[in-house]
Amino acid sequence: MSEPAEQTETAAADDGAPAREPLLRVHEVVAGYLPGVDILRGTSIYVDQGEIVTIVGPNGAGKSTLLKSVFGLLKPRSGDVTLRGDSIAGLAPHSVCRLGCTFVPQTDNVFPSMTVEENLELGALSNRKVDVGERVERMYSLFPRLGERRRQLAGTMSGGERQMVAMARALVPDPEMMLLDEPSAGLAPRFVEAIFERVVEINRSGVTILMVEQNAKRALGMSTRGYVLDLGQQRFEGPGQELLHDPKVAELYLGGARVDRLEDPATAPLPGDHAQ
Repeated sequence: MSEPAEQTETAAADDGAPAREPLLRVHEVVAGYLPGVDILRGTSIYVDQGEIVTIVGPNGAGKSTLLKSVFGLLKPRSGDVTLRGDSIAGLAPHSVCRLGCTFVPQTDNVFPSMTVEENLELGALSNRKVDVGERVERMYSLFPRLGERRRQLAGTMSGGERQMVAMARALVPDPEMMLLDEPSAGLAPRFVEAIFERVVEINRSGVTILMVEQNAKRALGMSTRGYVLDLGQQRFEGPGQELLHDPKVAELYLGGARVDRLEDPATAPLPGDHAQ
């Protein structure tokens, strides 16, 4: 586990990533929602192929802002985001999705007036090469509850069931990487564990995961690596288990002793979004 040192001009290109090119690299990204107000302040992370990487930290740290910057919902003011070595900074979300990276937002993540099956079929629009029927049936195997409710309107389902629909739809196009924003937020305890189990299963099937999660202890415990964000910068990074058991991280971020920051504007809807 490491606490990043102060960066200098000569070290600015080194974000701690391995010598080989990672699947995803976020390099010194600065981003925000209001003019002159930066939420991310030179954030750098990387995700290797096959990993589960979890981002934790206090409210207002910029966790959701980071995911939105990766997926094209927010254009970085400076810095870069690369996928397989190619820059995707500023690309529209549909373009990022077609490159094999999908996103499951925390809220408003299903089409409520459509059935479960219709929601899943929409997921294939970003990859016309997949066999839609085969992919949908595979999702029913991964999420049996959805198979039982395939004709049910998504808007009539519980929060946990809607989260399953959102995750399944993001998997239909057969992505290489999936971004998850607070997948367990607001769910009943019985669904929380089910969601985490599915995340592990999805990862074992070959999908790389970058996840923001409020249940830091559970998420870090199942993660290959993790980052602690605070005030828009990575404060700690390392293997998930090491972060989980580091006394300083536990005291500051995992034990509830730390006073939350101001509300992260990332939790507010972007222009054109529904209110959350």
